[in-house]
Order: sequence, then C-alpha cells, then structure tokens
Amino acid sequence: MADPKYENLPGIAYDQPDVYETGDLPEADQPEPYEEEENESIENLHLSVKESFNKFKGKAGEWELAAEGTPETVLERYNRLRCEFSELLEQVTEQQNISTESEKAAGVRDEEAFRRLQASTGQAALVRGGELTAAEARVGALLANVEALKQAVRPVEPELDAKVNELHKLNFGKSLTELETLQSTISSGVQNNKELLQGVQEIFAMNVDSVQKEIKKLDERIGKLVA
Repeated sequence: MADPKYENLPGIAYDQPDVYETGDLPEADQPEPYEEEENESIENLHLSVKESFNKFKGKAGEWELAAEGTPETVLERYNRLRCEFSELLEQVTEQQNISTESEKAAGVRDEEAFRRLQASTGQAALVRGGELTAAEARVGALLANVEALKQAVRPVEPELDAKVNELHKLNFGKSLTELETLQSTISSGVQNNKELLQGVQEIFAMNVDSVQKEIKKLDERIGKLVA
C-alpha cells in the first residue's frame, strides 16, 4: 500500500490520461521553414503558374511558309521544320499501329489454325490402321467382283448398260481417285510433319467412311441389277 504522506500533493493530476496533445502534424509532414533573404542585390520574382497558364490558355498564332525561291528567316525555317517533323511523327506512328494490328491478326489466325490442328490430332488418334487396310481390301475385292459381273452379265437394254457404266464411273472413279490422292499425301507428309500427318489421317478417315457408304449403296444397286 502506498505511503499516505504522498497523497494530495500539489501539482499532481489524478484520474487523467498521461498524454501530451499537440495540433502539429507529424515531423515527416511538417513543411520546411523557408525564409526569403532580404538583400537589395537579389531580385525576387513573384510568378503564379496558374495565372500564367490561364493567360496563354487557348491562344494560337498563325504563320505562313515562305514562298518558293524566297529566302527563309530563321523563325520561318524553324516553323517549317517543326511542322514537317510533326507530320513525319504522325506517319511513323500510324505505320506502327498498322503493323501492330497486322501482327495481332496474323497471330490470331495462327493460333486458331493451331487449335484446329490440335483438335484434328485428337480425333485422328481414334482412327485405326486395321480398319483402313480392311476398307482398302474390300474396295479391291469389290472392284474385282464388279469387273467379273460386267463380263458375265450383259444387259439386253443399252440404257441399262449405260446407267451401270455411269454409276461405276461416278462412284468408284471419284472415290478411288480421292483414296489414291490421300494415300500419296499421307506418304509424303509422314517425313515432313507429324502433326500435319495426324490432321490428314482425320480427313482420310472421313473419306473412308464416305467410301464405305458409297460401297454399301453400290452393293445394293448391283444386287438389284443382278436380280
């Protein structure tokens, strides 16, 4: 317990926070005192930036280039060079903007083509080589059967014979031409680019599917003709 002789001494504040309050800003935010030196040899210019800006705001002057063959003054030559430099700067900036837009457009097209190639690569992975070989073998066997059928069956009506020949040319000629073209394309593309090869395989699979459909239709038509 505190000694009672120290109670109620003068100059002691009770029940008050021990804080020194001041209205000054922190030391880092306090402005540095600046005192102008009073000397007759020093001329102090009191200029206002805002007043000067408002004074010349919106002001413009007109000047003309010297006529051809007339000597230019220094000021006229300066104005002419400044104008030409401004025009040159605008042209360079415009060309840079056009080049940048062209590069961006080319980059977008390349990216889109690459995405399509990736998609075709994923789908081409589903194509099986055994199925392609079986389709080629079936096409060859079907061609042999058609040739044998043409030799064995001779329709009496010339119109029917012409229709059979036309059907044979339209279906098998086109399909076999596409098949041979795609096979040669695949053979040459294997050594150049694997990714492009996968894209070609996808297209080849789609064409094989169409060939199989045409073969099925032709089988049905040949069956009807034989019957």
